[in-house]
Amino acid sequence: MPEENGDRRYLVIVNPVSRGGKAQEEGVWLLNRLKRAGVEYEALFTERAGHAEEMVVKWAEDFDVVVSVSGDGTTNEIINGIMKVPSADLKLAMFPAGTADDFACNMGYDRKDKEQALSAILGDACRTIDLIRYDDRYAAVTWGLGVDSEIADGAYKWKRFRIPAYFYSGLKKCFFEERKRYHVRFDYEGQTFEDWVLISILCNAPLFGRYIRINPNARMNDGLLDLTIGREMPNVYGLVLFGFACMGGRHGFSRLVSYHQVRSMRVECKTDTYAQIDGEVYKFDAGRVINLSVVPQALRVLVPARSLKNKKLPFVPKEEAMEPVQLRLMPRREGVSEELEELSGKVKARVDQALEAARAGSRKASALIRRGEPGRQQVLFRPDREEKRLARGAARRLKKDLKGKIT
Repeated sequence: MPEENGDRRYLVIVNPVSRGGKAQEEGVWLLNRLKRAGVEYEALFTERAGHAEEMVVKWAEDFDVVVSVSGDGTTNEIINGIMKVPSADLKLAMFPAGTADDFACNMGYDRKDKEQALSAILGDACRTIDLIRYDDRYAAVTWGLGVDSEIADGAYKWKRFRIPAYFYSGLKKCFFEERKRYHVRFDYEGQTFEDWVLISILCNAPLFGRYIRINPNARMNDGLLDLTIGREMPNVYGLVLFGFACMGGRHGFSRLVSYHQVRSMRVECKTDTYAQIDGEVYKFDAGRVINLSVVPQALRVLVPARSLKNKKLPFVPKEEAMEPVQLRLMPRREGVSEELEELSGKVKARVDQALEAARAGSRKASALIRRGEPGRQQVLFRPDREEKRLARGAARRLKKDLKGKIT
């Protein structure tokens, strides 16, 4: 039987540098609300690339739900950690705090609605989704090669500007720089494709880059992966198709764009190639071979309850199977390890201290406002706005504390 919500144990993982540091503020807000609700949780901040995956693998047996307060890159790490410990029977929940939040948006989260995300984390609504497996790792949204990865790589130096940085990098690559050309070979479903391409994306979901519906037919629970191939084309024509892709995925009219459905495929890079996997950029040398396949019904994700009725989301209508009695390979440990308790305790203490300092500052401001107009005081100190203001102030204090510890 599924666990009662009050008995759930949550591991909250915050990447404090996501969304230009905004994720730290989002994390403070969430931890404050969980504490006030009396929820049993432990909280950890990532300190380097790969850290989230390490934490999930190390402590998966202690929890029922892992909450990702981050973007797509850290969420991908958490998913890979969950897949490495299948006996843990973990669910994933999202508190969107990244640049694009493609995974959360495809799952039905509103990236600006904190209350909706909190309700999903504490609720029962759940979807079971497929994953993309490549060699011995996993992706949830997209696995792609080509110019989009090259643009993302160029945007890293301006990443503090978030989405505008990607548009700037793309326009610069289109009009002012010579871009790379990509020669690839795909073997899938008894067919072979070998040619020069502008872009090729293997999709588990249709939306990526926040606005681009690269394959509008992709579904996250149909047991299939959807391959979009854009052959080599002039830069300006590619920019036009990009515009149509942002308009609901209307770029399929072009003869240079083709859609395919696959369960597995073999990719061979004939030239040095940029790749993006759930938004993170990699470089593959010429001759690199990657084997990809779908893993059906691989991951359970807590979602907003209303999203289950949203027919525009990328899911085949089906009833979620009842959760069976979990036969664990290892019995779930009672409590948490001393190491985890110590690390989480430090995070909680820092957050509490930062919140208390922010409250002290807020009380001073409130005293000043009381001397003015009462109506203005009510507007400035509405409870929802006050929570956000406290989280913002606490995050600023935490940033100073964590500076130098995070790479």
